[in-house]
Amino acid sequence: MPKIRLTSVQCTTPDEIDKDEMYLKMNGKKIWPEGDSFYRLDTGDKVELGLEIEVQEGWNEIELWDYDYVSLNDLLGVFKFTVDSNLGQYSTSMEILEKDSTASYILFWEIV
Repeated sequence: MPKIRLTSVQCTTPDEIDKDEMYLKMNGKKIWPEGDSFYRLDTGDKVELGLEIEVQEGWNEIELWDYDYVSLNDLLGVFKFTVDSNLGQYSTSMEILEKDSTASYILFWEIV
């Protein structure tokens, strides 16, 4: 199986006024942040991930969720990308899934 490195996530526009409490999931399992429930990001913030994961060759998806203290967590969107044998660095914009969301994020990753 190919291996990718998730290098960083940048928030272009948060969904909430007072920062998003975001986390990432893949195949139904939380993959980041490790050891914390979420990571807070605001407009222009970029956080280093440094996470290496094995993925299927072809299309893959990573979900971006917003942690909520009172209600159910919100699936803000998904990063869809394809993995092949072309090593290199890539970026993928988030596809918004939550109705009326203003969230905009970019995932930076590379095939290793």
